[in-house]
Amino acid sequence: MSAKVITPYGDYINQPNATNLDHIPGDYGWPLLGHTFSYIKDPMAWAQERYKKYGPLQRIATTGVRGVLALGPDLAQQVMLDTERNFSSKMGFIDRVQKFFEGSLIMEDFEHHKHQRRIVQGAFKNDALQHYTREINRIYDRALDEWEADAGKTIPFFMYIKDLLLVVAAEIFAGETSYKGDRVRFLNQAFLDAVAGLMYIVPWNIPGLAYHTGMKGKKNLQDFFTPMIAQKRAGDGKDMLSLFSREKDENGEFFTAKEVTDQAIFLMFAAHDTTTAAITHTIYFLARNPEVKEKLYREIDSVDLDGLLWEDQDKLPYMQMVFNEVQRIRPSVPSVPRRTIRECTMAGQRVPANTMVFTLPRFTHWMEEYWTEPSKFDPERFSPERAEHKKHAFQFHPFGGGAHKCIGMHFAQMEYRNFLFKFMKRYDFESRHKK
Repeated sequence: MSAKVITPYGDYINQPNATNLDHIPGDYGWPLLGHTFSYIKDPMAWAQERYKKYGPLQRIATTGVRGVLALGPDLAQQVMLDTERNFSSKMGFIDRVQKFFEGSLIMEDFEHHKHQRRIVQGAFKNDALQHYTREINRIYDRALDEWEADAGKTIPFFMYIKDLLLVVAAEIFAGETSYKGDRVRFLNQAFLDAVAGLMYIVPWNIPGLAYHTGMKGKKNLQDFFTPMIAQKRAGDGKDMLSLFSREKDENGEFFTAKEVTDQAIFLMFAAHDTTTAAITHTIYFLARNPEVKEKLYREIDSVDLDGLLWEDQDKLPYMQMVFNEVQRIRPSVPSVPRRTIRECTMAGQRVPANTMVFTLPRFTHWMEEYWTEPSKFDPERFSPERAEHKKHAFQFHPFGGGAHKCIGMHFAQMEYRNFLFKFMKRYDFESRHKK
């Protein structure tokens, strides 16, 4: 058994959300619904309109939850770096994410977060990343061979890449190599059910509702991973679950099976969904910007390799610009919530303790104060000559920042680069829908 975390959580985790925010500029929108529908309809237009009207910090409400909207790089830096420990990730995500990813890194603060991070940090060191890179190349080759049968056809690319990256997750995360076998199908379905559950409207555990499907998926994931941990701990496997299982805490003790399982489930979700979105958006934007696609093809063709090893990751600087521009325009994480632990000052306003705080990376990524023609897809803005992203430390933060900065960001970018490299070595593509 693992030793308990030294410092217990403070009383802030038991306090209700602050609701008396009338002294802060803004409004709460419609009764009960707040700004929910306006945000869902067009989050960028909604945020831009409110920024012009109320400034960088403003009170809002969504589906009955009151809080403040924190816009722009200054507030993003204050919230994410959190040098005074004013903001709780645990309480920011607790309303929805807690139900599916309890105990994960995203649901822990400060010492608790540092403690849990030990489980996964070894799985993202260079030697591990070198191994994953070799294995991912093999998986991609196999998949692209199978895709050959569909050359010349119109395909739903999102579904193809989603299925492929589920196979990657099963093999790289859990060591399941029979990619068409029953265990991988079970794991993938459990994962899809859990992700679907996150979109629940009401948290009612009744058959037929999204929440019930999600809870069933979560249980199936727990039942899948938990029995494997003792075996993984005793072996010498190089999949992520093996590395998680063999990791030890500050006292030299193995982490509990539940702790390992909690991190495995969340990181599988975080790695799969964000990379699926990044690759799909890249294909979309390349298809609509043929001059960018052609330049990327030229760079890829100039690298005389069948696949990229870990040490080859820096050989495609233009592809990195494309990746950055995709993440700027369509960041994989659209909103990052926190909750204040104590009263603090933001943008000159007094923000009470226990106030929900919502940051929007995409808004910052589109601010005209920092970006030239921000709605335009323009990878060159990340070139050394222009370096538009270097005007402020937090004007571009697709992987977050501070203690909660994504631990898997190098893995995700490797997965992205290696797929595009192999895919574009073999295929050209165009969009069915023209501009």
